[in-house]
This record gives sequence, structure tokens and C-alpha cells, in this order.
Amino acid sequence: MSRFGTRPVDRELPADVVIERRAQLDLRIAYNLTVSGYTTPYFDWAQWEAELDLLAASGVNAAHVTLGQELVYLETFTRFGYSEEEILRWLGPPSHQPWLWLNSIQSFGQGTTRALVEKRAELGRRVIRRMHELDIAPIFPGCSGIVPPKFGERNEGCLVVPQGLWFVDVAGPERPDWLDTTSDEYAAVAETFYTTQRSAFGTCGMWAVDLLHEGGKTGGVGLAEAAWGVQRAMIAVNPDSTWVLQGWIGNPRRELLEAIDLSRVLVLDLTGEAADADGGFLDAKWALGILPNYGGRTVLYGDLAAVTAVPKRWTAATEPSRLVGLTNMAEGVGNNPVLWDLFSDLAWAEDEIPLGPWLDDWTAARYGAVDDHARAAWQTLMETAFGPWRHDNAGATSAETQHAMAGNAVDPADPGKGLASGGPLAAMTAADPTLETFAMPYASTDSVIAAVPSMLANQASMVGPRALPYSEDALIPALRNLLIAADSLRTKGFEYDLVDVARQVADDAARAGLRFIAEAAEAKDLDAYDQRAAEYLELIDAQEAVLRTNEHFLLGRWLDDARAWGSTEEEGTYLVEEAKRLLTSWGYADAAFLVDYGNRGWAGLVGDYYHSRWSTWLAQIREVLTGEATTPIDWYRFADQWIRHDSQYPSHSHGDLKTAAMTVLEIAERLTSAK
Repeated sequence: MSRFGTRPVDRELPADVVIERRAQLDLRIAYNLTVSGYTTPYFDWAQWEAELDLLAASGVNAAHVTLGQELVYLETFTRFGYSEEEILRWLGPPSHQPWLWLNSIQSFGQGTTRALVEKRAELGRRVIRRMHELDIAPIFPGCSGIVPPKFGERNEGCLVVPQGLWFVDVAGPERPDWLDTTSDEYAAVAETFYTTQRSAFGTCGMWAVDLLHEGGKTGGVGLAEAAWGVQRAMIAVNPDSTWVLQGWIGNPRRELLEAIDLSRVLVLDLTGEAADADGGFLDAKWALGILPNYGGRTVLYGDLAAVTAVPKRWTAATEPSRLVGLTNMAEGVGNNPVLWDLFSDLAWAEDEIPLGPWLDDWTAARYGAVDDHARAAWQTLMETAFGPWRHDNAGATSAETQHAMAGNAVDPADPGKGLASGGPLAAMTAADPTLETFAMPYASTDSVIAAVPSMLANQASMVGPRALPYSEDALIPALRNLLIAADSLRTKGFEYDLVDVARQVADDAARAGLRFIAEAAEAKDLDAYDQRAAEYLELIDAQEAVLRTNEHFLLGRWLDDARAWGSTEEEGTYLVEEAKRLLTSWGYADAAFLVDYGNRGWAGLVGDYYHSRWSTWLAQIREVLTGEATTPIDWYRFADQWIRHDSQYPSHSHGDLKTAAMTVLEIAERLTSAK
């Protein structure tokens, strides 16, 4: 069993063999709360059933659940002076609801509908029942104190603190207001919240709540007192409850930890690096995490050798540790199955896992046979895409991307014109230096094909090192070997991996192709520019073709899943638009800072949206070279028009995988070997 690669065995398993392993850590936790936006917002029961089977097979025994939980907010706040329509508008669509639970956004898009809330709650109950059957404890979102607009006007006498904009009141959408959690009014809201939640979804022993997540204000209320108010409400409804906190960007703060009962606390160290810093989490239990993915992006990534060494954290400990679990905190899980499987195996590791033998076993199980060429391919991948990612070669954010993040149009003839010094990212970190780590080169760079077009484009999203930790042609030998292995290997897992490696090879080669375009433009060599631009668009088309051959790389499938949740044609269209929005502009104009944060290497996105952006930009640069007038481009408006256009994209794979991958290989070899 493996993500995108579960393979039925063709023989009967022995019934009298028992394999017993004792887990080294009691808790194995799944999901960042954002997974319910970037991966699972439109899963149906069949998809959830397969996902829960994978969790169980991976040893997971606790997982965050937000599916259907919006019903709790709806039932709670209609008892505090709001109409149902007002709360439905406040909740936002399923694709963006995780960030309401994270206290980051509110009233997104057109909101949601009662029918959709009810359908999601029904599925949520079914998912939770199956989780209990599989001994996977649900972690519900708790009552953090966020309230709908004008709560203070409708409930006189309470302190409600406006939270400003998502990112330290400098950029992003407006955050929901926060109700003073030390107050009687909060206690009343929390009691209603937890009672409603228990009635709808059953008893819960763990609740996730984060105060001051990625910013936020207490408005003069002491953080210690605010934290105790949150915990007191949990204990009132369940004396044995555990408060689950995220170790992320300076949180949980020491004054918070010092104020609460740490015997009832579990801290999830998202990157596995906070527990060793500044006294860690005091005496609180904690789970060691990895954060191998932002935004559900499809880039190959993960330092496998570093993961295999994680057991040293508990085998080499000389003092009693409060480390009790492991947690995969990827923001989206529809990617990098090798990393998911390896990290899951840590739970039973008594010492460092030998990576070479582990990969041999993993590929043999996934591909159904031992193959020397597949082994050679993975040796290359282990040393490159799945090797160490920290390096000192971080690139700069292009002027075009900074304009897009600020919501400005960009002039192809003068991209830097009107650009504020440092852009919104610099303003954000200046407002709160603790957020500097948010923009540090943690994790992978991503696709230049998916980037806001620029001669200096080096990745699509705002977070990442903006430079590869390996050469642009380093993955080509892996693709060659997988193509040879394709003559004998036919499993779903192998086919997925072949597409994924070909996709990454195209992404990497695009960096060389873009550099050649920039050199031709700089030299004002129009013939060379036209040739290089045509090669670049040819590469994008080749990537599109290989992605079409696999169902897991199709935009159409994502959109069909979203549409299926609509109770009316109008609602289905709305859900599709918001599903497209999450992957491109992320949100509306006030979310420009998050442009392309959720980019994907998916057929439809690549061949339509990304291709059209690049062809538009390259045509404008040609106008610059020929002295023609150019037109400033508003990339948010460009995205919004694409989102609202009702284009149809295939939701079933088609095309010959080997032929398509060979085309990617040929173009990549040509680009990366050119001088």
C-alpha cells in the first residue's frame, strides 16, 4: 500500500504468519489543517475510504478532521444573534475553510450553502466512524475565540478585538475578529460550540487551537490569561482533553505554555526544529514533525537521508524526553509518496533506517519486481531531488512577481517601474521580525513554468530558496533509466513515478530554456529570441502531454470533484471557480500576496493557464525588442478571467506515457546541453 501506488498481490498470503513490531512512539499523527484545502476538500466517500486505509496501513493513529465541522460554527453563532445566511457567508467555500479554522480569513467568496454544510457533515460523520473503527483518533478544531463580524454589537458588554490583515496587518485578507477568551461571553460561546460539536460528531479527546497564528492581536488581554481561558473551556467539556498546539513561527510562546496545564497539551513541532530552540516546549508532550510541502505543490522534494536519521532523536537521548509522537505536517499530501512511506516507517525504527536497502524494498513492492534500471533511477533521485535541500544559493524575487504579490500591473518594457522597496514580503518581516522564518529558504523551490512570467523567474511561490540544490540536468539520467524500465514495469505506482520524474525534468530544463530567452533578449537578437521562446513553449506543451497520461495529474479531475458537490448547477460552477482560484491567484485581490502559492504541475493548468501566461508575456517582450508599444499586464485580472471562464478539462487520462516522457527527455537534453 502506497499513495498513488497500491498494488494488489497476485498470490495468497499465508494465514499463519504474525509480524509484530512495537512502535517507538505512541502517537503517529496525520495532516496539517491545510490538507483539507489543498488535497481533500472535495473527496467523496470512495476517496476517503482509500485515504483512511492508507492512514491505517501507515500506522497513523490520530488525524486532524475539519470535514463538516463548519456545521458547528453555523449552529453555534445562530444562537448568538446571527441569521443562517450571515454565517453561511462568513464560512466560505470548502476549498478555503481551513484558513477560517486557522484564524486567517473570513467571508471568502460567496460563502457556502446549508445543503453543502449538511452534505459535508454527513460525510464527516461517516469518515469519523471509520476512523474509530481503525483506531485513528480524530483531532477536531477547537473554539479559538474567533467570531463573525459585529459580534460585540449583537452581544453587548464583551471585548472583541479586530485582527487586521492575515500577515501581521501588512498583507493578505482580513482576519476574523477575536473574542476575549478570558470572558464569560467566550465561555458561553465555547460551551455552545463544544456541545454542538459533540452532538453532531461525537466525543473528542483532542482539540486543535492556535492563538496568534501567523500574526494576530490580543488587544491588551494577557496571552497567559487568554490561553487559560481556552484550556478551561476544553476541560469543562472533557476533563481528559488534550490541547493540540502548532510549533510554528515562534508559537506556542513561552508565556502561553507557562500559564496552562502542560499535562493536557501536545505540541506539534511542524519542522522538527523548534523543540531544540529556546527551551523548547517546557514540560509539554510534543510530536516531531516534517513540513515537506507547501500549498500541495507537485515538486519532487524530501531529504530522505535526513528522514532515515530521525530515530537518533530518541535512541541517542541521554535524558528523559517528552517526545511522544511523529507528525507529517505537509500542507498537501497529493505528492511525493516515497517521503510519506519512509516517514511513516520511522514509527517502528529502533535505529537509523538503511536508506539503500529500504529504497530497494520500496521500489520492489511498488513496481512488482526488482529492476536494475529502476534502482539506478532512484539512486540518482536520492542524490538530487530527494537529497539535502539546504544551500546558500537562494535567488531573488523577480520584479514581476513582486508586482503580482502587491496586486500591481507590470510593464513589460520596465518591470521595476513603481515597485516599492523590498515589496510586501520585506514589509511583512519588518513589521514582525519573527516572521522572517516564514520567507526563509525552507523546503523546495518550485516550478518556473508555473511562475509569474519574467526573464528572471526562479520559482512560482513566495516561499522557498528560489534555486535548485542540484544542476538543471541532474534528473535526466533518472528519467532515462525509468524509460528503459518502462519496457517491463507496468504497475500504477511505476507509471505515477515516471510521470512525476518527467514533470520535474521539464521543470528543471525550463530554467535553462528561460535563461537562453533572456540572453537573446539582452542581445536584442530577434531570431534567436523567437527560436528560444518557441522552444520554451514546446517544453511546456511536452510537460502537458506527459501529465495527461495519468489520472493523478489532471486539473479536470480536481474540478469535476468540486462540481459534484454542488446541489445546483450554479453552486457547482461556483465551487469549480474557487477550486481553480486556490491553485492560481489563491484568493481575490486582497490575497495577491499568495499568488501561485498552490501551484501544481497538472494537465490543464500547464497547457492552458501557465502556457497562456507565458505566451502573453513573451509576445509583449517581443514588442519591446521591436520597439512596439506594450500593454501593462495585471496578472490578478488575468487569473480571475481564467478562473471565471468555463473551460472544460479532461478528467480521464489519455495518451501514451512512454512516448510523452521520451519527448520531454529529448527537449530537456537539448536545452540543458545547449551553450
